[in-house]
Amino acid sequence: MEYDAVIVGGGVAGLACARVLEQSRRSYLLVEASDQLGGRIQTDIVDGFQLDHGFQVLQTGYPDVGRFLDLDALQLRKFPAGVVVRFEGRFHTIADPRYHPRHVFSTIFSPVGTVRDRIAMLKLARQVGNLSFEEIFDQPEEKTSVYLQSFGFSSQFIQSFFVPFFAGACLDRKITASSRVLKYVFRLFSMGDAALPSGGMGEIPRQLSSGAAAERILMQRRVVAAGDGFVQLDNGEKVYGRKIVLATAEPVVKKLLNVSMGSRSVGESCVYFSASWKPPFSAPFLVLNGEGHGPVNNIAFPSMVAPRYAPSGKTLIAAVVLGDSVDRSDLETAVRHQCREWFGSAVDDWEHIRTYRIEHALPDQTPPTANPYHEPQPLNSLIIHCGEYQSLPGLQWALISGERAGRRVQSQM
Repeated sequence: MEYDAVIVGGGVAGLACARVLEQSRRSYLLVEASDQLGGRIQTDIVDGFQLDHGFQVLQTGYPDVGRFLDLDALQLRKFPAGVVVRFEGRFHTIADPRYHPRHVFSTIFSPVGTVRDRIAMLKLARQVGNLSFEEIFDQPEEKTSVYLQSFGFSSQFIQSFFVPFFAGACLDRKITASSRVLKYVFRLFSMGDAALPSGGMGEIPRQLSSGAAAERILMQRRVVAAGDGFVQLDNGEKVYGRKIVLATAEPVVKKLLNVSMGSRSVGESCVYFSASWKPPFSAPFLVLNGEGHGPVNNIAFPSMVAPRYAPSGKTLIAAVVLGDSVDRSDLETAVRHQCREWFGSAVDDWEHIRTYRIEHALPDQTPPTANPYHEPQPLNSLIIHCGEYQSLPGLQWALISGERAGRRVQSQM
């Protein structure tokens, strides 16, 4: 049998492509190597805890995400509008006074930055707020570190705030990613909220795949080679399609086609703990490491935002470590040691649940970067590739990339 399209990869890009083909009544087969759909966006249930594969959020400010997802059905729970920064041995709350008026003085007088930095933040927010998303990606770009310095931010504020904040968004502690990405992220946070689906991030691929017929999805079969009009599975079988859609991480595309591609990906680890304990904050703010040492970049408390993430009476703690800064065998110990410095002896009673290592978590965004509003060209007339590595990190761009691939298949049939 020859399908109109064979889709390699069951992440959100592949699922978005499949949805277009399903709606247009094109024949397709989606091949996924693992036992779950969603790619990096998956949720495991372990002893009553919902563990996303790495700490993730859904940004409600994505301008197009509502076209793909029923946000009401996800029952989103929002993080508070602010952060807590660990700096000079203490926690400092920096919050939007419109939503957290009790923190107005701590925000204004925080030692994290100067009055000049506060003014620069307002200026940056105003400038970015006056740009559309499309206009942001038409602007000149440079490394974010260079851009922030030229904008007038102090070195201390860049290191204590922007480094952990931007690293949390783009997994880039050196903040060498494009200034376009910084402006985009800044505008995204100003337009919406960081949120979690009540049932975990895995609800997103479940919703995307809900309309697909079971016979159109082949699970636990790895594609080991791809060519014009076919893919070969790990059991030796060949599957034929008029179009081949590679909806996988870029390193997999390189391997399948035996080609060289210019960009690279960056990784992260997420260490999950449980505790009968709550953090010493008035709200479950994201905690940023503004001190610049130790393996932890940021810590979140998902169950305090979305209670279904943990059994009653328990707190789920997610500690994010970037790259390969710590040997994997010592990662839990190193994270626990740093958390003990921050939160005291209560950490001794935290129970380690699981550690996730995501080697290809996001595409590297060092300039020059692609404009996500410009559709990339297919590899050739028969092979189409899609995924956020061709445009911008983020759920929206993975979805749009998959949708574009599906429309390309549809238009060429």
